[in-house]
Amino acid sequence: MLVSTIQFFIAALLSIVCARVLGVSEGDIPLVAVLVPALWLIQKRSFASAVFFVSVLVYGLTLPHQPITLSVSVWILFPLLMVISSKRSNLVAVAISALIVLTLQVGIMSTQTSGKLEGSAVMTGFQTLAVIFIWWSASHWKPAKEHRWWVLVLLLPLWVAQFTYGILFALSAIGIMSSLESLLRNKSFKWGKLMCWTLPTVGFAALVISPQVEVPNPVFVVWLCLLGTAWITDYVLQTAEYNEEI
Repeated sequence: MLVSTIQFFIAALLSIVCARVLGVSEGDIPLVAVLVPALWLIQKRSFASAVFFVSVLVYGLTLPHQPITLSVSVWILFPLLMVISSKRSNLVAVAISALIVLTLQVGIMSTQTSGKLEGSAVMTGFQTLAVIFIWWSASHWKPAKEHRWWVLVLLLPLWVAQFTYGILFALSAIGIMSSLESLLRNKSFKWGKLMCWTLPTVGFAALVISPQVEVPNPVFVVWLCLLGTAWITDYVLQTAEYNEEI
């Protein structure tokens, strides 16, 4: 249990590193640095793996065109998607959550269209879909014993070109995935669920408290509403399940 706890805190720390790297670099991360962790994780050819790789590619391509706070905040969809895809969920919870997400994202896109928020509404749509499809493909993922460590060779050009931020981002992402794999093998505690809540939260929080990054109010409000929606939905579903058992 002690080892698992240490791995959890390491993963949380690495998520902060990833968020801070994106913040300091303002999203100017080489695409290869985003794809290397994806290639490292993918083990076999399958539809889910293809969806995962394409989704990561799309997300990586949108980074330079969006406020980095918005790019990081969209990952708060992970806990919400986890809640509505759980066994205790139902069509009502899915429909209401989907409506809230759609309303909030349309609001952000409208704000961008009016020029009150940097970035592109189209890119926001692509990022949202990319994260949703990454979640879907990740839900079909199982921990593996072997990985394609040779993909780290792709980082050598970044080292030669002195893209330190790109290398740090790629290695931190691989570290998070490695810790997650190890924790998922531990069946004594639901580490996967805890990680799903923690990593997107601490990553965005690291940007909020960073003096180098200014978080626009619309982005913060939407992030807070999505997190609140996930919490409330999870609480309502757990309460309903408890009442049924009684």
